[in-house]
Formats: sequence, structure tokens, C-alpha cells
Amino acid sequence: MKNIIKIKAHINRFVFIVYIVFLSTSCFMNKEEMPDDFNFIAIYGIAEENNINTFDSTFTKKINWDKDSTIALIFPINEKQKIFNLIRDFEIEKYPINFQPKSNKDISPFPTYYLLFKINGIIYEINWEINTSSNERRAMKLRDIFSHIDNYIKNEKAYLCIPEDERIVF
Repeated sequence: MKNIIKIKAHINRFVFIVYIVFLSTSCFMNKEEMPDDFNFIAIYGIAEENNINTFDSTFTKKINWDKDSTIALIFPINEKQKIFNLIRDFEIEKYPINFQPKSNKDISPFPTYYLLFKINGIIYEINWEINTSSNERRAMKLRDIFSHIDNYIKNEKAYLCIPEDERIVF
């Protein structure tokens, strides 16, 4: 009897492991390979204070109303692949050029978002200036992409060398 219980426990573990392996591999099987020409420009924040450009490997931050600081910042392939996957998973290329979500959540001052990206020779562009705090699903997905980009940049050593923003925003 004890042997039967042990065998069932081993079978259950085996089935569980096979299930986990199946799930983990199926998650990666559907990922599209990032094309060689994939690059993007993301401009975001209050008064468009942040600008990452992977076409020319730069990051620019406003540090005063009339002064910017630009550094060389190379987005590694694995990070670009993550952004590419988010764009494809969220179908960002289907967003209108002037994105205006319907739900209303008025916050001031509000950030603005601009995203331009190139996939297989096609340039896509999204400009989002109105209702940027919307809780609409598509709005949250677009903000997720900017959040991912911003989190990566803020963890880079080169970013820490940029002077602090001297502007006062109300």
C-alpha cells in the first residue's frame, strides 16, 4: 500500500513537472523574432522631459526649461526584444496616431506620451496628449511600455550622471 502511495506521488510530481515545462515553452513559442530594423523613440513625461532614441542610441532629459542633457545610452538587444514583445502583445501598431482613450480621469499636470517605432521597414507613430491618466485597458497597456522603458533607463549608471531636473512644475 505504501508503495502505491509513493508511486502515485511520483506520478503526480512527474505530471506537474511536464505541465510546467509545457506552459513555459508554449509561452515562448509564440514570440515573434525581433526584426533587425526594430528601433524606437519614446518621449514622455510632464513637458516631455524624457526622450529615448534607440535609432541613434541617446537619452535626453530636460533639466531646465531651456536646457537639456543628452547622454549615449545603448538599449541592449534583450531589452529591445522586451519592448518589441510588449508592442506586439499589446498590438500597439494598431493604435491610432492621435490616441485619445474614452474614459476620463483628469489629473494636472499630466504627462504626455509619444512613441515612434520601426518594424520591418514600417514606421508607426502614437501621440497621446489628452487624458493620459485614463484607466482604459489600451491606455494602461501603452503606459506599461513607457513604464518598462523608464524603469530600464533609471537603472542605468549613465542615467545617474544626469543633473537633477531644476524645473518647478505645478
